[in-house]
Amino acid sequence: MKNIFTIALLSLCIIACKNEKKETKKETKTTPKVAKLTPKLLHEVSGLTHCESVVYYKSENVLLASLIGNREEGDGSIAKVSLDGKVIDTTFVKGLNDPKGIAITNDKIYVSDVTVLVEADLKTGEILNRHTTEGTAFLNDVNVASDGTVYVSDTRNSSIYMLKTDGTFSEWLKSEALEHPNGLLQVGNDMYVAAWGNMVGAEGKQKQSGNFLKVNMESKEIAKVSKDTLGNLDGVQVYDKDNFIISAWRTGKIMKISNQGTVEDLLTVGQSVGDILYIPGTKLLALPMNIQSQLLIYEFQEVTE
Repeated sequence: MKNIFTIALLSLCIIACKNEKKETKKETKTTPKVAKLTPKLLHEVSGLTHCESVVYYKSENVLLASLIGNREEGDGSIAKVSLDGKVIDTTFVKGLNDPKGIAITNDKIYVSDVTVLVEADLKTGEILNRHTTEGTAFLNDVNVASDGTVYVSDTRNSSIYMLKTDGTFSEWLKSEALEHPNGLLQVGNDMYVAAWGNMVGAEGKQKQSGNFLKVNMESKEIAKVSKDTLGNLDGVQVYDKDNFIISAWRTGKIMKISNQGTVEDLLTVGQSVGDILYIPGTKLLALPMNIQSQLLIYEFQEVTE
């Protein structure tokens, strides 16, 4: 009888051990591995004097970057850089003063140059026109809307100017609620704004850092996307259908922000990261570094965690 009891007890132990192993295996199988896109530095391009903005010229498969120069009259330019980090031409467009934001159409380049919006030929780099009006103070980022209208932020005036297709250049919107706009990007019926932040007093002292905003292009209603101020914002690009990438000049942060205002830090580079570029199709991220006179080229690569 004792032997029968012992055998039964051993059988129960064996069954329990097997069940425990099955549960352990089951738990292991249900633990998913997370794939995350992480930016990896591919190229560090030097010799681009106070590089401020960068765009992608798809027809030639090159980058166009604005170079402020050494702040001497006429020493600013737009450079051509290959995607593998080689400088092709530092003076593709020359004779500028302190160029900042760039936008391109099928045949033209538009670049802000202090108080002037410069229009140049995309094929030759020849300057075709200079657009300005009374009151412009610090023109910054440039965006070409879907209807061909060119918008340019005036950070000092807390306003946005527009160049219509008929050549008329005028102020489109002025408001302290724009928080001294820097980066501009039209998506659908909204103009998204990376704001530098509000200033106060004649000295232009900083009052607060900037929010990520959107402006309804019909009603001109201004709304905050970010839940909190994010820094002295500069560039803005589409990441995917639900998210944007923005840069903060002073902190050097590159952030992903959703349509609902959720923020994720992607990486931090040096202070003075300017008007950035992101190409979703190739996952290429280009960061102009003003103080460092560099262009940093990253690629988002999938990393399993």
